[in-house]
Amino acid sequence: MTPKIICNFGVVNQKRHILIRMLMLGMITLMPSICYGRSRAADSMLINRMWEYYEHQQYDCSGVEQNLYMKYQIATKRRNILLFLIPTMYSIARGDKEYVSESYNKLHYHNAKDFSIQRQVICGTIPHNRNVMPALFDLLTPNLHSVQLYHDKILSPFHRTNRYFYKYRVNRKNGRTVVHFRPRSSNTQLIRGESEIDRRTGRVLTLKFEGEFDMINFKIDALMNRFDASSPLPDQCTTEATFKFMGNNIKSTISTFYNCPTTLPDSIDDVEDYQLMKKLRPIPLEKRDKAIYRAYELQEAEAERNDTIHKSSNKLKEAAWDFVGDNLINSTHTHTENISLNISPLLNPLYMGYSPSLGISYKLNVGARYAWNKNRYLTLNPQFGYSFKRDQFYYTLPLRMTYNPKRNGYAEVTWGNGNRTSHAALYEAYQKVMGDTAVMPEFKDEYVQLVNNIMCYDWLELTTGVIYHRRWSVDPEKMDEAGLTSRYNSFAPLISVRLRPWKKGPTLTANYERSFSNIFHSNLNYERWEFDAAYKHQNKSVRILNLRAGAGFYSHRTTDFFVDYTNFRDNNLATGWEDDWSGQFQLVDSRWYNSSEYYLRGHLSYDSPLLMLSWMPWIGRIVETERIYLSAMSIEHTRPYFEIGYGFKTRYLSTAFFASFLNTQYQKFGCKFTLELFRRW
Repeated sequence: MTPKIICNFGVVNQKRHILIRMLMLGMITLMPSICYGRSRAADSMLINRMWEYYEHQQYDCSGVEQNLYMKYQIATKRRNILLFLIPTMYSIARGDKEYVSESYNKLHYHNAKDFSIQRQVICGTIPHNRNVMPALFDLLTPNLHSVQLYHDKILSPFHRTNRYFYKYRVNRKNGRTVVHFRPRSSNTQLIRGESEIDRRTGRVLTLKFEGEFDMINFKIDALMNRFDASSPLPDQCTTEATFKFMGNNIKSTISTFYNCPTTLPDSIDDVEDYQLMKKLRPIPLEKRDKAIYRAYELQEAEAERNDTIHKSSNKLKEAAWDFVGDNLINSTHTHTENISLNISPLLNPLYMGYSPSLGISYKLNVGARYAWNKNRYLTLNPQFGYSFKRDQFYYTLPLRMTYNPKRNGYAEVTWGNGNRTSHAALYEAYQKVMGDTAVMPEFKDEYVQLVNNIMCYDWLELTTGVIYHRRWSVDPEKMDEAGLTSRYNSFAPLISVRLRPWKKGPTLTANYERSFSNIFHSNLNYERWEFDAAYKHQNKSVRILNLRAGAGFYSHRTTDFFVDYTNFRDNNLATGWEDDWSGQFQLVDSRWYNSSEYYLRGHLSYDSPLLMLSWMPWIGRIVETERIYLSAMSIEHTRPYFEIGYGFKTRYLSTAFFASFLNTQYQKFGCKFTLELFRRW
């Protein structure tokens, strides 16, 4: 029995030994977690120190000037004919597959968030030294003090308000403290990377990150200013980018060097000089750059040896390609000392869209300016549009003379047209004579408005002027047959008062218009009042709350025909996400706008870069901003009316879905979208 007992005790002791070993192993395993848990507090303090540094560090960049050298390399890995249709890319859509461009610039900082670049010296192998993929230039200077690293894009992991969108981890190695950050969800507004920081102050010393925005995959490697610890500006920055679209694959690298020692006089502006660039560049060219330059020089020498006929043929082809690229695909920009001209491309995807009221629509912008001096200039900014559903061409031609820009002082004359329309009261009168089944012809509408605007005080702005409307029937014979007037004209002085009593409060507007008959054949007599309040509140992490409310009424009218409000009307030109989507009704019939003696309306919209759809896999990657809509109105014959909506903006298009309710009963559903492809190009 004894051996058996000893054996059992041996088994028990063996089990205890195994248990003890497991406990010890578990403790050893848990010890790093405990140590990590203790260091977690120190890591959190370090990350908070980094946030606090950029919250409290004050650095006045206004008036700061830097000399900036930029080298731009382009390698075409794969291309096809669709590359010609991409703005700014037609220059490299044919010919060589590798290009290099250099520029020496003067960087003017207005503040830490706003700067401009004056190109002084340029050279390279890109035809005519054109800008290719200018969207990349927005990624040159990360702004660590702002909620967004770049203008209107990329939520910064170095700003405390964005902490809910990122996960952080601190690593210490060889005396370096590195903060790693990655997004909690895959989204085009977020990045992943690392930054070396100063443990004592929390200042970022080096910065590496990668992301994707506007169909461009990019990697940034920045060295912050080494000589001025208080400066938020970088010392060097390298941007590697890849653009892929419909079978095209373009890779580019931009190397940027700030604080270059040589300062050129302001009189040197956009000069093409390779020999001067040799003296200005802060680093020597790479072998690859030299090879591209050498191949380019051989091509130029070969072209010089060609005969005159061949040379003329090449010039004709170049002129043809330039015409196509400059006018059909790209925006046209022409500037002289006094004159500037900007024309949006004829194939303008940005302003092609769809709405329930307009159907498919298209818009073209033109901008021209003549300046006598910086305080006195003339501008013409016409807009043209076409609605395929209504088969109607729209235009607005505002000619403005600015005489006091500090006080927004200008005189402006505008000529334009509105929707072809009819009126319920006029339609009833027409049917009484022509029969219940008769369809009354629509009326065309043109107007001319002459106003003067001046900001009397910082909180008070005053607009005065006159407006003349001319409406005529598209079929005057039928109107004459019904015994009704086929022309309705109105001449009305107007006055508008805008109040901004609070710097961050709402803007209040009051409009008054009084029409007199028998002036320029005017046969409409009315008196109209309108009031409006608009407020935009900027929340944390680029969240925006838009509020707008308004009311209008006619205190006097001699006829019910052609009521026409200023703030309550249909927008007949295509609008994009950044336009006035949040202050409009999307599903209202255009006839409702001119059928009531009064109106009450209100609008609310809320924008957020990461709201609901952004957190979903796959599609959430490309969602840049989301918006919730709520609109309500009450008019004489229809009240109350509501619209609710949800929209989102991607790199390809902006889309919104709306549902309408009349007296709380569902009416209809509709959607609106505009193409946003290459919007920032």
